[in-house]
Amino acid sequence: MTPPIDTRRSGAAPRLRRLLSVVLAVVLASTLPALVRSAPASAAAGNLILNGSFDNGSTDPWWTRLASTSTTVNAGQLRIRTSGPATKPIWDDLVGHFEFGVTAGQPYRLQFDANADVGRTLRVSVSRVDTPFTSAVDQTVALTSTMRRFTFDFTSPFGDPKAVLLFHLGAQAASTVRLDNISLTPLAIDPSTDPILYWNGVLLDTYRALDLPPTASSRQAAILHAAMHDAAVSVTGVGNPYRVRVPVSYPGTMDNVVAPSLHAAIDRAAVDVLTALYPTRRTSFETAHGIAVTRRPSGVNAAEAARGDTVGAAAAAANLQARANDGADVTTAYRLDGVDGSWRPTDGKPAVSPNWGHVNPFALTSGDQFRPGPPAGATDYADLLGRQEYRDQVQEVRDLGGRTSALRTADQTQIAFFWANDLAGTYKPPGQLFAHTRIVAEQRKLGILANARLFGLVALALADAAIAAWDAKYLTDIDLWRPESAIGNGWQPLSQDRDGVSFSPSFPAYISGHATFAGAWAAVLKGFFGTNAIAFDATTDDPHATGVVRRMSGFDEAARENALSRIYLGVHYPFDADAGIATGTSVGAYVFANRLRP
Repeated sequence: MTPPIDTRRSGAAPRLRRLLSVVLAVVLASTLPALVRSAPASAAAGNLILNGSFDNGSTDPWWTRLASTSTTVNAGQLRIRTSGPATKPIWDDLVGHFEFGVTAGQPYRLQFDANADVGRTLRVSVSRVDTPFTSAVDQTVALTSTMRRFTFDFTSPFGDPKAVLLFHLGAQAASTVRLDNISLTPLAIDPSTDPILYWNGVLLDTYRALDLPPTASSRQAAILHAAMHDAAVSVTGVGNPYRVRVPVSYPGTMDNVVAPSLHAAIDRAAVDVLTALYPTRRTSFETAHGIAVTRRPSGVNAAEAARGDTVGAAAAAANLQARANDGADVTTAYRLDGVDGSWRPTDGKPAVSPNWGHVNPFALTSGDQFRPGPPAGATDYADLLGRQEYRDQVQEVRDLGGRTSALRTADQTQIAFFWANDLAGTYKPPGQLFAHTRIVAEQRKLGILANARLFGLVALALADAAIAAWDAKYLTDIDLWRPESAIGNGWQPLSQDRDGVSFSPSFPAYISGHATFAGAWAAVLKGFFGTNAIAFDATTDDPHATGVVRRMSGFDEAARENALSRIYLGVHYPFDADAGIATGTSVGAYVFANRLRP
């Protein structure tokens, strides 16, 4: 917490007059003791703190607030003799270091050695230099006569090019405190501490536990990631929110001002959204939240966590409320068209999500904004079935997608199952694309704020891709039957459940949902990274491709392979894949251009 400070020095030429006028305006008259510099101060590589080891015998650039507090360097340590004021624990006496920069969302490690000639406490903070005087880390340690190392990791909830490190010495009896080896270093990105990645993993585990269609699962992911993104934007002020920027005020006196914890805000937004969307798994999410708390940086204190909870809860509530009447709960039964070429159940199961094209989009203006033309340009079912293009495509699926096909290569068979993830117990198609997003994010070493935006964009695009695809499936003139129905005569697709029983998904073929998801995903990642040419190793959950890893040269290759896989699996025609990719690409590009702008 940054104090009101007078930076004048007594008995020496002033060297620290560059403090902001707003800080000086709230200062009571006080002076800084003379600090004699015997050698230029410098910071070790990566260390933001100048002269944290005191090996050169100088106290520069360290300062004290009270003239009655003496600072000297003795045996390579900063020796601070306090005068023992007994009023305010924060502002009465300070030793500090000004003007180093911290970046919002960046992890840091603060380390220092300290002891005292009497048992006492020492409060340490890294704070804004200007109002509001909020802390990125604020911890109190107990000092004894034994020199000990103290370490606190934290993620800065704000950016400040002129932050300040403070050691608070007030409201204690007169004592001598020694400090040494003070460092503040940016930390490398560690995916294991990223709450966005953590809660996305919890989401994928939820997909595996609940056999949900890709429509509902993509919607839930969008609400989750939008809320986490809004929580992060609200805490840091970086970027534009999707739904809400929660006001972050700083109530109380200057002695009690804390910034919300970024981790706590994201954690609370996530657990509140997941619990609301999947109430039967409340206990699981509460357990996950408990684990998330243990993964937070050691520098998060209880007050910061509580304020983060408040921000995260508000972000969750706003995003949940926005989707309360979005049409996802409409259950009007589907009425079969009942003519050749029209979809009909292949396994006795009813049509899945027949009303999903009417769901309010997350970013699109409507579900039909990028509606493709009909398959093969046909005007109706009879026209379609009479077209040579349709007959050629049926033959292609018969040749390549049949269960006993002799023309399908081993690689095509692997591709078919690798991208399937249709079965209960898998993370389903949206989950695979989230998993691939994580692979790329970790490879590119993205931080929390970048991941909040990237996963938010992917989630919004996948949710709207589902709405667009299901609009084409059910709300157009041709609700196309699956190849299994078109071919007949006992022909079975390669697609099969865990027991080896062939099946086709329970909704119309045109357009391919997998392809639409894939096109939207690729468009977002290309926009985010500014290139298609990022190679990565893709993975799968499908039980028929256990342990398979496929090397992708870029996002377009992954999307195209995903789309083609449905032909090899025997559940889609080529025009399903082509129209799906085109529609998804338009959806993803639109979402990237219009939402979560930096």
